[in-house]
Amino acid sequence: MTDVLKTENTNEEQFDMNLAEDRFQYLSKGQIVEATVILVKDGEVFVDIGGKSDLVIPLEELTSKPVSSAKEVVQVGDKIKAMVVKIGDDDGILLSRKRIEQEEVWDLLETVYQNQTPVDAYVDEVVKGGLSVRINGLKGFMPASQSSLGFVKDLADFVGQTYQVKIIEFDRSKRRIVVSRRVILEVEKLAAESSFYQNITEGQRQTGKVTRITDFGAFVDLGSGIEGLIHISELSWYRVKSVKDVLKEGDQVEVLITKIDQANKKISLSLKQVQNHPWDEKIKNFEEGKVYQGVVVKLESFGAFIRLTDGIEGLAHVSQISEKRISKPDEVLTVGAEVQAKIIKIDYENRKVALSLKQVTEDKVDSEISQFLDQQEDKPITQSIGDLINK
Repeated sequence: MTDVLKTENTNEEQFDMNLAEDRFQYLSKGQIVEATVILVKDGEVFVDIGGKSDLVIPLEELTSKPVSSAKEVVQVGDKIKAMVVKIGDDDGILLSRKRIEQEEVWDLLETVYQNQTPVDAYVDEVVKGGLSVRINGLKGFMPASQSSLGFVKDLADFVGQTYQVKIIEFDRSKRRIVVSRRVILEVEKLAAESSFYQNITEGQRQTGKVTRITDFGAFVDLGSGIEGLIHISELSWYRVKSVKDVLKEGDQVEVLITKIDQANKKISLSLKQVQNHPWDEKIKNFEEGKVYQGVVVKLESFGAFIRLTDGIEGLAHVSQISEKRISKPDEVLTVGAEVQAKIIKIDYENRKVALSLKQVTEDKVDSEISQFLDQQEDKPITQSIGDLINK
């Protein structure tokens, strides 16, 4: 009886082994199988799919995620799906859980592409023409022109970073994915511009960063890549020969918005108008009716401009230049000449000073006559008049 039972058990085990061999025999490439994890090592996982022996899934075929050990992904007892990727007499059967993950990701990204939904992309490395990126484990390509809104000098700055992108080319059959960060940035910029222009007004002060220096002025980033221009004439209350004498790239500045052209996306700025005008402070040192030393800085047909000090200039009208009748200032004056000028009026509201050279001479004559008359008080009137005529 015992021998009979042994025979029956042996036959049953043989039947199970044959069944298992038949099961492996009917596996085909691309087939999805159910597997139970029975042993986990750092570099591989052993699974049972119901055959006579266990099969191995190497770490590189376990997941698309960057991991250093299989223990980070599965544990003993887990039920997983795996794809048969290779069947060979020498190498046996190769299973891959990663391939199933990837197909699921391809399904997902196809939907993302069709709906034009943003997705995160991790930049792996710089390659010819752009950047190699990874999206949920799948490799993609970002052209250099699609990495930013402007020219990027060194693409290496992007490596190791994760950015939101849109898929602009998708070919599943060729396993090709092309992405763009630029289209995301363009949408963000338009939204930022809309919000910015809604919240600014002419006469408002803003802080920003100098981004570019040109011969005619300096461009300032006011936030979100929105730039305004400080014309060279608006850099300082004093005459500026070169923008670089006042600003350099990277400077943080406070500016006044002087004009907004929303249709053409242009903003005019002023640096000097956020500062006190030097005229307002220095004019306190001058009074109407007094005479001051000055230098002729400019001659016009209608008069001469005379600098009393840095930041304070006045105009002597042609009629106030000489006691003699002249038609043009250059008949008696030259640029650079030092003169004495009397302030006849200060226009504080318009920051203007009216000067007279003629009155300085007239006042001098009047003073001399007054002094002479004071000296002649004790002399007879006839004698005093005679002295004055002779003088």
